[in-house]
Amino acid sequence: MKISRNLGLVILLFLFALALPEGLMAQKEEPSPPPDKKTRASYYDFDDILVPSELSLDKKNSFVYAFGRSKVGILIFEGRVEPSSLANFFQSNMQKDGWTLISSLKYRQYLLTFLKEDRACVISITEKSFTTTAEVRVGPIEPGSLPLKGPQSR
Repeated sequence: MKISRNLGLVILLFLFALALPEGLMAQKEEPSPPPDKKTRASYYDFDDILVPSELSLDKKNSFVYAFGRSKVGILIFEGRVEPSSLANFFQSNMQKDGWTLISSLKYRQYLLTFLKEDRACVISITEKSFTTTAEVRVGPIEPGSLPLKGPQSR
Protein backbone atom coordinates (compact mmCIF):
# COMPACT_ATOMS: atom_id res chain seq x y z
CA MET A 1 0.00 0.00 0.00
CA LYS A 2 2.75 2.39 0.84
CA ILE A 3 4.33 1.88 -2.54
CA SER A 4 1.14 2.66 -4.44
CA ARG A 5 0.54 5.81 -2.37
CA ASN A 6 4.09 7.00 -3.02
CA LEU A 7 3.77 6.00 -6.66
CA GLY A 8 0.60 8.05 -6.94
CA LEU A 9 2.37 11.04 -5.37
CA VAL A 10 5.33 10.64 -7.74
CA ILE A 11 3.01 10.45 -10.75
CA LEU A 12 1.11 13.51 -9.55
CA LEU A 13 4.36 15.47 -9.12
CA PHE A 14 5.55 14.27 -12.53
CA LEU A 15 2.35 15.46 -14.23
CA PHE A 16 2.55 18.75 -12.37
CA ALA A 17 6.15 19.18 -13.57
CA LEU A 18 5.07 18.49 -17.15
CA ALA A 19 2.21 20.97 -16.97
CA LEU A 20 4.33 23.71 -15.42
CA PRO A 21 6.55 24.39 -18.47
CA GLU A 22 3.49 24.41 -20.73
CA GLY A 23 1.94 27.10 -18.57
CA LEU A 24 5.11 29.13 -18.70
CA MET A 25 5.40 28.63 -22.45
CA ALA A 26 1.81 29.71 -22.96
CA GLN A 27 2.53 32.93 -21.08
CA LYS A 28 5.58 33.62 -23.24
CA GLU A 29 3.68 33.01 -26.47
CA GLU A 30 0.96 35.53 -25.67
CA PRO A 31 1.34 38.51 -27.95
CA SER A 32 2.38 41.67 -26.22
CA PRO A 33 0.01 44.60 -26.62
CA PRO A 34 0.62 46.50 -29.85
CA PRO A 35 2.67 49.68 -29.52
CA ASP A 36 0.89 52.99 -29.64
CA LYS A 37 0.55 53.66 -33.37
CA LYS A 38 -0.52 57.24 -32.87
CA THR A 39 1.79 59.32 -35.01
CA ARG A 40 3.41 62.21 -33.25
CA ALA A 41 3.68 65.33 -35.32
CA SER A 42 4.71 68.97 -34.97
CA TYR A 43 3.99 72.36 -36.43
CA TYR A 44 7.12 74.17 -37.55
CA ASP A 45 7.13 77.74 -38.88
CA PHE A 46 3.61 77.46 -40.30
CA ASP A 47 1.09 76.93 -37.52
CA ASP A 48 -1.41 75.26 -39.85
CA ILE A 49 0.83 72.67 -41.55
CA LEU A 50 1.41 69.55 -39.46
CA VAL A 51 4.57 67.49 -40.15
CA PRO A 52 5.12 63.92 -38.89
CA SER A 53 7.92 63.38 -36.36
CA GLU A 54 9.67 60.89 -38.66
CA LEU A 55 10.79 63.86 -40.77
CA SER A 56 13.66 66.17 -39.83
CA LEU A 57 13.88 69.80 -40.90
CA ASP A 58 16.77 70.64 -43.23
CA LYS A 59 17.51 74.11 -41.83
CA LYS A 60 20.35 74.73 -44.26
CA ASN A 61 18.09 74.56 -47.32
CA SER A 62 14.87 75.96 -45.81
CA PHE A 63 13.81 79.57 -45.43
CA VAL A 64 10.76 81.44 -44.18
CA TYR A 65 9.99 85.10 -44.75
CA ALA A 66 7.56 86.76 -42.36
CA PHE A 67 5.83 90.08 -43.03
CA GLY A 68 3.14 91.27 -40.65
CA ARG A 69 1.02 88.28 -39.73
CA SER A 70 1.87 86.43 -42.93
CA LYS A 71 4.64 83.93 -43.58
CA VAL A 72 5.86 82.47 -46.85
CA GLY A 73 8.75 80.20 -47.67
CA ILE A 74 10.08 76.72 -48.22
CA LEU A 75 10.60 74.08 -45.56
CA ILE A 76 12.53 70.97 -46.60
CA PHE A 77 12.24 67.76 -44.60
CA GLU A 78 13.92 64.37 -44.84
CA GLY A 79 13.20 61.04 -43.24
CA ARG A 80 12.70 57.35 -43.72
CA VAL A 81 9.01 57.20 -44.57
CA GLU A 82 6.91 55.64 -47.30
CA PRO A 83 6.01 58.39 -49.83
CA SER A 84 2.40 57.23 -50.25
CA SER A 85 1.90 57.14 -46.48
CA LEU A 86 3.36 60.64 -46.19
CA ALA A 87 1.08 61.94 -48.95
CA ASN A 88 -1.94 60.45 -47.14
CA PHE A 89 -0.77 62.07 -43.88
CA PHE A 90 -0.60 65.52 -45.50
CA GLN A 91 -3.93 65.14 -47.32
CA SER A 92 -5.69 64.18 -44.10
CA ASN A 93 -4.09 66.72 -41.78
CA MET A 94 -4.06 69.69 -44.14
CA GLN A 95 -7.82 69.32 -44.50
CA LYS A 96 -8.18 69.28 -40.70
CA ASP A 97 -6.23 72.56 -40.57
CA GLY A 98 -8.56 74.28 -43.03
CA TRP A 99 -6.68 73.73 -46.30
CA THR A 100 -8.52 72.61 -49.46
CA LEU A 101 -6.84 70.07 -51.73
CA ILE A 102 -6.86 71.47 -55.28
CA SER A 103 -4.82 68.83 -57.10
CA SER A 104 -2.63 65.81 -56.51
CA LEU A 105 -0.20 63.89 -58.67
CA LYS A 106 1.32 60.58 -57.62
CA TYR A 107 3.67 57.70 -58.41
CA ARG A 108 7.07 58.96 -59.61
CA GLN A 109 6.69 61.90 -57.29
CA TYR A 110 3.83 63.15 -55.14
CA LEU A 111 2.76 66.73 -55.76
CA LEU A 112 -0.08 68.08 -53.60
CA THR A 113 -1.54 71.56 -54.04
CA PHE A 114 -3.65 73.17 -51.31
CA LEU A 115 -5.42 76.53 -50.95
CA LYS A 116 -6.40 78.42 -47.83
CA GLU A 117 -7.74 81.97 -47.79
CA ASP A 118 -4.98 84.08 -49.36
CA ARG A 119 -2.25 81.41 -49.47
CA ALA A 120 -1.30 78.37 -51.51
CA CYS A 121 0.77 75.41 -50.36
CA VAL A 122 2.53 72.97 -52.66
CA ILE A 123 3.98 69.83 -51.09
CA SER A 124 6.40 67.81 -53.17
CA ILE A 125 7.34 64.32 -51.93
CA THR A 126 10.27 62.54 -53.58
CA GLU A 127 11.69 59.13 -52.75
CA LYS A 128 15.48 58.84 -52.81
CA SER A 129 17.72 55.80 -52.26
CA PHE A 130 17.49 55.70 -48.47
CA THR A 131 15.24 58.62 -47.53
CA THR A 132 12.19 60.54 -48.61
CA THR A 133 12.26 64.32 -49.09
CA ALA A 134 9.24 66.56 -48.58
CA GLU A 135 9.31 70.19 -49.74
CA VAL A 136 6.58 72.37 -48.24
CA ARG A 137 6.22 75.62 -50.20
CA VAL A 138 3.85 78.30 -48.96
CA GLY A 139 3.17 81.50 -50.87
CA PRO A 140 0.59 84.26 -51.21
CA ILE A 141 -2.24 84.30 -53.72
CA GLU A 142 -2.89 87.54 -55.55
CA PRO A 143 -6.42 88.85 -54.91
CA GLY A 144 -8.64 88.13 -57.91
CA SER A 145 -6.26 85.56 -59.38
CA LEU A 146 -8.49 82.60 -58.52
CA PRO A 147 -11.24 81.67 -60.96
CA LEU A 148 -14.81 82.24 -59.83
CA LYS A 149 -16.69 79.20 -58.54
CA GLY A 150 -19.47 77.74 -60.62
CA PRO A 151 -19.95 77.37 -64.37
CA GLN A 152 -18.13 79.88 -66.50
CA SER A 153 -19.18 81.06 -69.94
CA ARG A 154 -16.72 80.91 -72.82
